[in-house]
Order: sequence, then C-alpha cells, then structure tokens
Amino acid sequence: MATLRKEKYGNRVGWRLQFRQGGKRRSLWIGNTSKRVANTVMRHVEELARAADANTTADAEAAKWVRGVDQRIHKTLTKWGLAVSRTSVTAEMKLCGHYFEHLITDRWEGRTARNYRQGAKSFTDHFGYDRPLSSITKADFAAWHRWMSKTKGLAEATANKRAKMVRTLLKEAVHAQIIAENPGTGHKIGGEVNPDRQFYVTAEATKSILSQCDSEWALIIGLCRYAGLRCPSEIQALTWSDVQWDENRLRIDSPKTGLRFCPIFEPLRPLFNAAWDRTGDEPAIHVVSRYRDRETNLRTQCHRIIEAAGLVPWQKCFVNLRASCRTDLEEQFPAHVVNGWLGQSSRIAERHYLQTTDAHWERAASNNPFGGVTGGVTSVAQPPPEPTTEDDEDEKTPVLAGSGETGPDTRHAQEDSNLRPSD
Repeated sequence: MATLRKEKYGNRVGWRLQFRQGGKRRSLWIGNTSKRVANTVMRHVEELARAADANTTADAEAAKWVRGVDQRIHKTLTKWGLAVSRTSVTAEMKLCGHYFEHLITDRWEGRTARNYRQGAKSFTDHFGYDRPLSSITKADFAAWHRWMSKTKGLAEATANKRAKMVRTLLKEAVHAQIIAENPGTGHKIGGEVNPDRQFYVTAEATKSILSQCDSEWALIIGLCRYAGLRCPSEIQALTWSDVQWDENRLRIDSPKTGLRFCPIFEPLRPLFNAAWDRTGDEPAIHVVSRYRDRETNLRTQCHRIIEAAGLVPWQKCFVNLRASCRTDLEEQFPAHVVNGWLGQSSRIAERHYLQTTDAHWERAASNNPFGGVTGGVTSVAQPPPEPTTEDDEDEKTPVLAGSGETGPDTRHAQEDSNLRPSD
C-alpha cells in the first residue's frame, strides 16, 4: 500500500510518496504541493505499478496523467518501467548500439550507467553496433549468453549479470514498441553470486588497516565495516547534519533505497571525532569532503592502504567490508532489524552478503550444538535376567561349541534368544 508523508528534503519541504513495485520499495519526491494534488499523484502511480506488476494496461485516466506529468517525475517513472520514454523513435534507435546508448544516457547515471554500458558492449561486441534489434532471436540471445562465458572467459556470475542487464534494456525496447517481443524472455539466467570473490574482513585486519589511514580514509573504511554503508554513493551523500550525536544514530539518505537510520556503533565514535577535529573552525558540509567526484576510483587507493597494513588486497574491497558488517550484526540482532539498518532484504543478504567465517568453524568444532545428544551409539535396552538359584545352575548343561549337542534346556534357550534383539 502506498503512503504519503511530508518531509524536509535538503532545504525544501514537500510530499514524498513511497510504494512497492514488484517487491521493490520505491520512493518518489513529489514536491511542495497541496495534499489533494499529492493524493492524486499517489492514486495514479499506484495504478501504474499495479498494471506493471500484472503485465496489463493501466486505466485510461492514469495513462493520460503520466503522458502529461512534468519531466522530472516522468523520467523517474520511466526508469522504473511505469512510463514510456517521450523521445520519438528514429531509424537509428532501432539499432542495438544506438538504442542502448540512448536509453542508458536517458535513464541512468554514474556507476549504474557504467555497469549497463559494460553489458551493452558485450552484446554489441558479439552482434555488431548496427545490428537491428528486431533481428535478435531467442536463440541468438542464448548463444550470446554462452559466448560470454565460454569464449570471452567471463566469470559465470559476471556473464549472468550482464545478460540480465541486456534483457532489461530489451524489455524497454518492447515498451517503446521498437520490437514486438523480448528475445531474453524465457531464457534461464543463473545467479550473480561468485563465492570466490567473497572475503570476510576480521576485526584484527580492520584495526591494522585503520592504523594506516588518515582521518578521512579511516572514516570511509569505518563506515563500510562498522555501519555497512554503500561506497561511494551513501558515504559521499553523508553530511555532518546526518550525524545525530545525541540520538546516537546516522541518517542515511540512500540514492538506491531511500531514507533509513543506523546506530553509531561504538567503533565509529572515535573515527567521527577525529574527522570532526580535522574540519577545524569551518566544518565542511559533507563528512567526506575530499572525494566528491562520483567517478573517483577509491578502490585503487583502498588497495594501497591494505597493502601498507601488510595484508593482501581482496576483490570487491568495499562490498566485502559491508558484507563483513552484515555477517557480524546478524550474529547479534534479528534479521529484520539489520535489514532496516543496512537497507537491504534478508534474501539479498543471504545471496550476496552473509558469509561463513573461521569463527563459525571453530565454534562448531569446539561446542555441541545439539544439546544433550552425543555422538555415541545408544545400545538397545536388554530385558533384565531372570533370577536364578544354585539348583537351577546345576541342572543346566553347557553347550559344547561345534558339537551339535545340547543339554535338556537348550531348546527353550534358543527360542528365547530368537525373541531378543541382536547386537
């Protein structure tokens, strides 16, 4: 169910609409308008999302509204697949490379646009930049997916990720009525998880790395490892006004998932204090003031710092810092609490973030997680022997091994033994 709330966004006050589309949480800034207008926007957006989820056509009123809405909201709705791009389709846009570049430029920016361009380039490298979109068949799409792994040598997770991106681009071509059918529909694409690239950053390793950092880099590493912030998007967006000292929490306005709050955990306090002291009498607006360019390559410098600490740099350095944070928090807090703090779902965490650490193995080997159950074999209970007298013992004749001869009570003893459980 969609919700409306009035909030302050930067220096502006206005209405924000939050709703779910295909299981994903969406947040749309409507702006400073009347509540009646905001409710009208909410009603139309709800109808567009319902139609998209059901793969049906939205009602006429919502379709008319979205065609005339202002460019900012229309661009956002187009990005989510709830509206069709207003750009007229030219003959050039019916070609793979030209269409992909136009759509990516219009829809995304920053690292997201870069990732989509990588997927599009893999596609056009195989089929050609000027290949007509309408000539791509389902068999072509499947052959290209296999080609990325077997011929180009990409990791399976990377090939799967790019295949899903191109399938999304082709879906938009269907919405724009450039092609009648998405050739990627129905093709099974595996997961994007590569366990070989997962790495748990221990507390000891983190301390060694922080010892090699200046105050700003220590805060970048700390925010990833001790608060699970996404780097660079969420860290670059963090301002000093978002650091709520009295309430001991961070306000994180994520470009990806919207607004959330996270505790200022104990290891972060000294890092914030050191960074604040560095700002002097005129503190900067942003917590991280040195690296403001969204295209800045922080990974290379992070690897240098890790090497200076005497460690071997691991792949996906910032993602694995965030994953290590998630793994630690999951040990102490319920999943739904950690989801709210880190801005992710349990499903995503299980697939991409949660890791099995050395501590898990050691604890499993040194403790018994099964309560009172032991590893020994429990023998079947035997009935207690019947009391005997001295006279009875004298009357029994022992069986001679291999003789085939038995005493007078042997028949009954054999019958009784057949009723008892065997060893």
